Amino acid sequence: MAKKVIHFTQARIRNLPLPSTGRVEYYDDEVQKLMCRISGTGNKAFSIMKWRNGKSQRVSIGSFSDVTVVEARKKAQAILTAINSGIDPTAEKRKKESDVVTLGEVLEMYISSRELKPRTIKDYRYKIHHDLVEWVNMPVRKISENMVLKKQKQLSQTGKALANAVMRVLRLTLNYAAAVSIIETTPTSILSKARLWHKNKRRDRLIRSNQLQSWYEAVESLSNHKAKVYFLLLLYMGFRSTEALTMEWSHVDLKTETITLHETKNGTSHTLPIPVPLIAYINSLHELTGTSKWVFSGDNSERTMWLPKKQIVAVTNASGVEFSSHDCRRTFATIAEAVGLPLTMIKRLMNHVTTNDVTGGYIVTEEETLREAINKIADYIQARVTQKNNVISLIRRAHD
Repeated sequence: MAKKVIHFTQARIRNLPLPSTGRVEYYDDEVQKLMCRISGTGNKAFSIMKWRNGKSQRVSIGSFSDVTVVEARKKAQAILTAINSGIDPTAEKRKKESDVVTLGEVLEMYISSRELKPRTIKDYRYKIHHDLVEWVNMPVRKISENMVLKKQKQLSQTGKALANAVMRVLRLTLNYAAAVSIIETTPTSILSKARLWHKNKRRDRLIRSNQLQSWYEAVESLSNHKAKVYFLLLLYMGFRSTEALTMEWSHVDLKTETITLHETKNGTSHTLPIPVPLIAYINSLHELTGTSKWVFSGDNSERTMWLPKKQIVAVTNASGVEFSSHDCRRTFATIAEAVGLPLTMIKRLMNHVTTNDVTGGYIVTEEETLREAINKIADYIQARVTQKNNVISLIRRAHD
């Protein structure tokens, strides 16, 4: 079919008839490679069609509703000059577009391209939006190896396991950016080249029984009520840090005095009675953050609280007890053993999988049995935070 060549003007393009089906293309007699493609839906768009190295190359200029004929000719001539100089305008356009793609946007692109569990998605978003918050709206092209090294060192001061976990999420996000040609190289590769990944060692640190009182008093003295309740919740209920920080008020039943966590690490819901000493703290926190979706809401009530690192340091300095959020969970498990709870009950309280245990798989623990068990742990703690010079000590034993 012969090319339809006309002299482009605003009126002529506007009045060109729409095809009944498919598309029809008109070429300008002034800038011969300039084309206007018209579809049956009424869309009219300018583009350049040029053959180069035996291949056709089409470069979009813009819609007729957005670009005038005069502007289209100027852009067409500039594109043709670039092509004749060996420049690929399409590749240059992609590069300009990728220059503004942010870390947060790439993470969402990665998430939408995978079938991930809701808990995994929540964890990935938490690490990017909390631990790398200053990078969320930064174009990924601006993240350098030097920035990665500094951030990894900063995170390592809080915890080596934390640094590894955050850097792994950053790595998978940037690897995806490289795979879809948003960036050419991944700056996180410097961690492997320089052998800076930390070796994860199973920790056995906990808050010992003779440290509980000083630790508890330091927590009680915190002016930040949300941080105070957060620490006590981890100790008295054994929750994981992420589970606590992302807990919603819809998960808390103040009437039945229970908390139900959804989308937990093992993929199941986890319901626990609130131990008696903790009830007053939960009620008071509800007065503070109850209008937010989140139990531990941040300064912006639409978001969750960050890990209270400053308060961890403050408690450590005041009590002389070094600890992390997970140390509280480990202490909870160790106390559970100290008060004589059976292993199946400890697993149930910790929300560890019991299906691999043939006998444990048959046991369905009722709420009142759980309430009695968790209050045994609470009683043990209370006996040590309200009395001085207690000589009973915990057995040093690490639990997840």
